[in-house]
Amino acid sequence: MNKYKKVVASDLDGTIVKKGNIISESCKEMIKDFMKKTNNSFTIVTGRNYFSAVQHIVDLGITLPVIATNGTSVINPVTNEYVAQLHFSNEEGNKILDVIYETNLEFYLLNDFKIYTLRNNRFADEDKNKEHGFRILLEDCMNFYDSREKLYHAIKTEVKGTFCSLNITCYDNKEKEYALNLLKQFDVEILEFFWDNHWTLEIYKKGAGKDWGLRALAKYLNISEDDLYVFGDEFNDYPMFKNFKNTYAMGNAIEGIKKLAKEVILPIDEDGVGVKIHQLLKEF
Repeated sequence: MNKYKKVVASDLDGTIVKKGNIISESCKEMIKDFMKKTNNSFTIVTGRNYFSAVQHIVDLGITLPVIATNGTSVINPVTNEYVAQLHFSNEEGNKILDVIYETNLEFYLLNDFKIYTLRNNRFADEDKNKEHGFRILLEDCMNFYDSREKLYHAIKTEVKGTFCSLNITCYDNKEKEYALNLLKQFDVEILEFFWDNHWTLEIYKKGAGKDWGLRALAKYLNISEDDLYVFGDEFNDYPMFKNFKNTYAMGNAIEGIKKLAKEVILPIDEDGVGVKIHQLLKEF
């Protein structure tokens, strides 16, 4: 007999995490009450790397494996060990890194437990981190460098395992198009984000997506994919909304996600996830 019959998997940003990197106390209490009544049948499925999601994992008391890094990392939050992963091998990651380094593009590496970046990266801005309520709970997570050369050689010599995602920062559309054309030589997945007046290109292994992580979680828990109830709001949630049966779009979600959803629920400002999972309790 399976330990879990059904599981809720919620996105973070825009779904339960508001501006300022906070989960409302009312939503937090509803999630915790749901977990108490369902043998902790709640987890997260986020585009964030594990190190930047762990504060919410700890605050909510999640014990199920969590899906991080845009679906490519399934991690046991009790042991901080991988359950499943879809990452670049060291050789694959270094080939991409070498090509990027030969240009003037700004790059950095985000792994789940370590990051390697220039000192001007937002993760190095303590004031901005405090402003946005961002807390690092993993020791020795941050590695900052003063030049592209030092950053490149640190990644080449210090990263012995896999590469979760290589990121490129682009400061205008011309630079972004140049980077995208450069990456066409590799068979990879690329997500584009515009934030704080610049573009970020996140480079993942082919096949990456939140749907991959959800399938890996279902397999690990030995439950049907139809017994996963997923919540989201943004374009990186498309893979799971296109491929899973029980999908719930936030009232504040983009229109494409709403059209694919089984149901559109209350927006984040009205604790849509907390309210809906309590309505679903009888199914668990």
